[in-house]
Amino acid sequence: MPAPPPTHLDLDCPVTDPATLTALYDNNASPRNQADLKALQARSAAAFASPTLVHRRVVLGEGESDWADLFRPAQGTGPWPALVFVHGGRWQLNTSRETAFWAQACGDAGLAFVGLNFPPLSAVGLPVQIAHVARGIEAVRDQAAALGLDAGALALSGHSSGAHLALAALLRHPPAVMPRALLLLGGLYDLAPLRLTAHQDSLGFSADDAATCSPLHLLLAAKAVPPLRLPPTLVAVGAEETSEFIRQSRALRHALEPHTAVQGLEVQGAAHFDAALAFNAPGPGAGLRSFVTQALQEAAP
Repeated sequence: MPAPPPTHLDLDCPVTDPATLTALYDNNASPRNQADLKALQARSAAAFASPTLVHRRVVLGEGESDWADLFRPAQGTGPWPALVFVHGGRWQLNTSRETAFWAQACGDAGLAFVGLNFPPLSAVGLPVQIAHVARGIEAVRDQAAALGLDAGALALSGHSSGAHLALAALLRHPPAVMPRALLLLGGLYDLAPLRLTAHQDSLGFSADDAATCSPLHLLLAAKAVPPLRLPPTLVAVGAEETSEFIRQSRALRHALEPHTAVQGLEVQGAAHFDAALAFNAPGPGAGLRSFVTQALQEAAP
């Protein structure tokens, strides 16, 4: 279902109470989300054992975090169009080993799946983490031929904090060639409210981080003419996520409109983690997968 257009009130966080904000930005507390997260982890594990996928651990650079998990269909020949994925985990948890939950669906659709890795926030700080993701995106394109991928048919995606990192990487470090499409799911695009929450104790975002690493701030500060060079984008969120995740997604869609073709999708019946599960199944979440497959099919020669 398309998201309703935002009002001017959607662009500012209406909540200032720290305890309320902390709850609105916590996706790990509810039993429902805990169960859905375990389901995502199980789907990731299944991808590594799938007989219909070929898996490779690939090195993208010289650093400890410069690697990715690549999956492609076991049948057929490349070069493969690919979805490059930036995982979530509050900027400091997980690797591509726990977050390959879209690999099987991509393989079934004739796509490769590339799960990027990057150092945790606590080790490098946010600007460096964003730069690392940007280098990973470029490295996949630069090494596409060696990896059996079609460099002209790459889409970029991210979930949760990974959606923030994917978009921030494009805005702060624009690649020479933009991805064919950008899928953002359940992301956080304005970091300022997080600084008021109890999560700030582990995140440690500075005021400068919030100003210069928040995609909403960067987009709203950019002049609409000439527009920024961005790929067609789907901004998606679970319709049963907290009000802050929904508000941020609607606000981002509004901010992107001067700069690219943007669509909104609120996945009905889904919260933070089962919205990601919906990528794999027919039904309300099919729009996530079809957005990517259609964009990459159009890129095929």
